[in-house]
Amino acid sequence: MNDIIEEKEVNVLKNASMSYPTWNVIKKLLDNDKFNDPEKSFGDKPIEKGNDPIYSKIKGDIIKEYQVSTPCGIDIPVLLKPTPNTSSDNPLILILGESALRNKEELAGIEKANANVILGTPYAIHLKECPPKCGVYRKVFDAILKKGYSIYITDIIKIWWEEKKGNLLVPNDKDIEVFRNELDILRNEINKNIIIVAWGKKAQNGLEEVRKSQEVVPPSLSLPHPGQRNWDAWKLRIFEKAVYDEGITYAKKRYPEKKSATNEEIVANEVVEEIISFVEQHKK
Repeated sequence: MNDIIEEKEVNVLKNASMSYPTWNVIKKLLDNDKFNDPEKSFGDKPIEKGNDPIYSKIKGDIIKEYQVSTPCGIDIPVLLKPTPNTSSDNPLILILGESALRNKEELAGIEKANANVILGTPYAIHLKECPPKCGVYRKVFDAILKKGYSIYITDIIKIWWEEKKGNLLVPNDKDIEVFRNELDILRNEINKNIIIVAWGKKAQNGLEEVRKSQEVVPPSLSLPHPGQRNWDAWKLRIFEKAVYDEGITYAKKRYPEKKSATNEEIVANEVVEEIISFVEQHKK
């Protein structure tokens, strides 16, 4: 079942511009004859396209370099701007997620298409219908855009396949190399002032590897992943903040009733508050 989110709830996101500034890095992972232009497939605005699978092929040498098992998934990183001509006076907020997770149904369709990879965007941000459990991400992005910040969304693990789980779900040297190249393009062509927000331990650990291999890495904020399976961690985070920093009224604002359930709105509001607070502290 899709999350029920009215367009008015993410109106800024819906009207944002969407582009692919690091496409030249990502396309090296693919067979270019099969997929050349992400804008034609995913569009130039988020939450606009229908849920039609997009397939391609990973090159043989890339399969060897990554030790990839196919079929698999790759998400094309996107840059969201509140308006196409948004000023770069504000920092660019880089959301670093984990990987391009795919479900069994999506993977099963790849072989029929004579392909070995199903393509998408992080958090399926191009799809008009909100995929299950993606509502929290859309609310986070909408709120950040509303405050005038542009957002670049990517994953630390560039290629995901079914066996890539448990101890294997870690970024390798190629993942780190690609992300370093993404950072270079963003700093040189988009905005020299970048703030990284790492969602979850996999992204945080990958970012630490980037720090070892690159002299200058932008300021970064590590947060629990806002996905639904981590909502208990966010609830604990809210109450810890209330007890030790903000006072109990802070928790009551998030949870007005004693038995209030943690939902996407509560988590999204907390995520945005943490991000914006960190960004404001690190503005140049």
